[in-house]
Amino acid sequence: MKPRDALAVLLWPVAVAAGLAFVALAQARGAPAPAALTALQVLVVALSVALERASPEHASWRVPRGDTRADALHALVSGVALSGLLRFVVLTSVPSLGLWPSRWPVPAQVVLALLLADLGSYATHVACHRVPWLWPIHAVHHASRRLYWLNSARMHPLDSAVTVLLSLFPLALLGVPPPVLILFDAVVIVHVMLQHANVRMRLGALNHVIAGPEFHRWHHSPQRAEGERNYATFFSLWDRLFGTFHLPRGAIAPEEVGLYDGQTMDPSWSAQVRYPWRQWREKHQ
Repeated sequence: MKPRDALAVLLWPVAVAAGLAFVALAQARGAPAPAALTALQVLVVALSVALERASPEHASWRVPRGDTRADALHALVSGVALSGLLRFVVLTSVPSLGLWPSRWPVPAQVVLALLLADLGSYATHVACHRVPWLWPIHAVHHASRRLYWLNSARMHPLDSAVTVLLSLFPLALLGVPPPVLILFDAVVIVHVMLQHANVRMRLGALNHVIAGPEFHRWHHSPQRAEGERNYATFFSLWDRLFGTFHLPRGAIAPEEVGLYDGQTMDPSWSAQVRYPWRQWREKHQ
């Protein structure tokens, strides 16, 4: 196997395992959880940027489309500030029922947390595509005309808020312990950024379990029949279960991505934040 092919196969599992090990080691040495997770995020950004140069999925996705500033603002506002605030509110204010299986091995607890969070995310994601008045909120994420590490957090604040709330609420209600939540966050940081990164990755048979980059790129297709598939964030098995799985054998997801029917969106962050309200106003005039 050529080195480039080996990298494509090994990158996702090695990166996720390394991210978990990094955070676990930092915690064992007494590092505060926010510091460990922030350091991990910086490392994953650096890795993604380097690999997008060394082994891109598509060279054309390396060319900015006037989107970098807006995507950076989305990442700061929706991905850091708002998500962090809502995460704190949910995990500190929702009363725990004490039903979490805390005696399970920690790896099993992390997988269970990801499954439950992903089910809430899946349901929210499907609704955002299929409920007409919700689509303008989620369209901001799909308006990107390329996939790269930074647009993993390209989400309208309302989209980000609903996703965070519905994903974390069941975990808070069941009483997931902090050590499990920290490892849960570590997986989220590595996986979501790599899922959108412009890096050549091939998960092979894992695509039928994990919602990796190959699987998720089909969801960004501008063809509605392809884009209305693959809604899961972590586990593609939810799409298998609910009949929305799409991964044609031997086919590569399209290089062209974006909104359906050739639609485009103003590249500025402020215009994208206002976009849902403009769409709702136009429909009711």
